[in-house]
Amino acid sequence: MATETERELKRELADERRELTEAVGSLREELGNVAARGKKLGAAVGAATGAALVARLLLRLKRG
Repeated sequence: MATETERELKRELADERRELTEAVGSLREELGNVAARGKKLGAAVGAATGAALVARLLLRLKRG
């Protein structure tokens, strides 16, 4: 038969597991958001670089 202390410890462990599970879920969600922002930033940088290269090419063609 479990003592009151054992039951209390089991309850505390169950609470800690639940909190850890929620924290992991929250971290995964935040990492997903960061990854999405990174993809958007990468696309924006790629587009800006492409536009700069096209502008540079047009200037060279215009001069030459």
